[in-house]
Amino acid sequence: MTTRREILQHSLPAALAVGAGIGAAVSSAAGIADKSAALIVAPDLSFLRDNAPVDVERARHFMAVAGLDALVVTQAPNVYYLSGHWPQLDRMRHDHTALAILPRDPARPVSVIMPVFLWYYTHSAEFGNRPYVMYTYSAPDPAAHAAADASEPIAIVQKPYRIMDPALLTEREKSRRAALQRVHYNGAEISYALAAALRDMGLSAANLGTDSEDVKVWVEQRGLAAHCRPAENLLRRVRMAKSPTELQVMRIAARNNVAAALEAAQQARQLGSKNALRQAFFAAASRHGNTGVFMVVDGASTDLIDAPIRDGDAFSIDCVSHCRHYHGDFSRTVFIGEPRPALKRITSAVAVAWQEIREQLRPGMLYAEIPRIGRESLKKQGVDVTISFTPHSVGLWHTDQPYASAREPAAIEPLRLEENMVLSVDCPLMDTAVGGTTHLEDLMWIRTGGAQCLHDRPPTVITV
Repeated sequence: MTTRREILQHSLPAALAVGAGIGAAVSSAAGIADKSAALIVAPDLSFLRDNAPVDVERARHFMAVAGLDALVVTQAPNVYYLSGHWPQLDRMRHDHTALAILPRDPARPVSVIMPVFLWYYTHSAEFGNRPYVMYTYSAPDPAAHAAADASEPIAIVQKPYRIMDPALLTEREKSRRAALQRVHYNGAEISYALAAALRDMGLSAANLGTDSEDVKVWVEQRGLAAHCRPAENLLRRVRMAKSPTELQVMRIAARNNVAAALEAAQQARQLGSKNALRQAFFAAASRHGNTGVFMVVDGASTDLIDAPIRDGDAFSIDCVSHCRHYHGDFSRTVFIGEPRPALKRITSAVAVAWQEIREQLRPGMLYAEIPRIGRESLKKQGVDVTISFTPHSVGLWHTDQPYASAREPAAIEPLRLEENMVLSVDCPLMDTAVGGTTHLEDLMWIRTGGAQCLHDRPPTVITV
């Protein structure tokens, strides 16, 4: 019987060798970063302080078609889309801590609901000149409630930080204190704030489009007669075509993402491992002003497995990062020296097919037409491989388009390209044992006169 001591004696040398290899790769990556990572100025995003991402007129059009009086949303991407605030607590995995309400009637104001402390401490700095009404909530104050003998719980009042030396009071703190004065109503918890907002806007018995069952629960808890209907796909339909504000952010996101991908890929040989390459991309994305989301390397999405990078390797990279929550999505093939002829031929054929697809992208085009164009191109070139040529809208979500779900199980009408969409067409090789992996992907802005790439288009192959 093998003892624990014997297992350790046999495994320790191998573990040390692996550790040394990983250590060398990390050390190499760190050295490269030290030499090449000059400080990059973060993008100017100040325009977002005065503009929420939403295309309000487009949203109201789809509300009218659906017979909705307002959208009441609590998923973080949707709250951000309507208000410009990505709820701070949602970043900490506390879901549905804020709400945004967009009425169909332009005479009724957009309203935002969030914890009062986070409005004071964090989000008021993002307010700018947006014309919405702020509602907040805190927690019940039992003593105040008993003294007032009120039917509705009295909320704890948020007090600003105590001023220790008035001469040292900053402009930022002055602004935060002023933001508390802008709060229209502070409730004892989120459902009371929602009820107050809906009553103030004359929507307490309205048809509401929602993105969560929580909204329906809160409405029922407060005894309102409003009717809640699922509207996640309506929101996705609205988000498919980008507002000018969104396009401005997406250009920044796309360009930063490509720059980070190229910066990492060009170091692939020195980095020496797939995970070191992935980490180099995340670091480069951060330096350029993006936040890394994922990097698929050689067909592997997980960072729990690693593999060395050797001369003659050929592998795909699929790089996603976001700028202020809007995604960049970019894929290329990396050759470490000379690849096998079969893979080189496939990579060239996919590039030709993607070129033919790009030239035909127009508003009104069915999604389903896109894979057909790609397959026909490969057939004309005499290349028998499986490439998906899968189109998807990109934005706040990596796939930002309607889809069937448990809440909205009805069949989705055939999707078509729309003016001002940002479209990706995934072109990965879906076959194996050809000497590597390959992928190709750019972000395209759909325009009537023809699609335009949101970023510079590097060569389809990065040779290192």
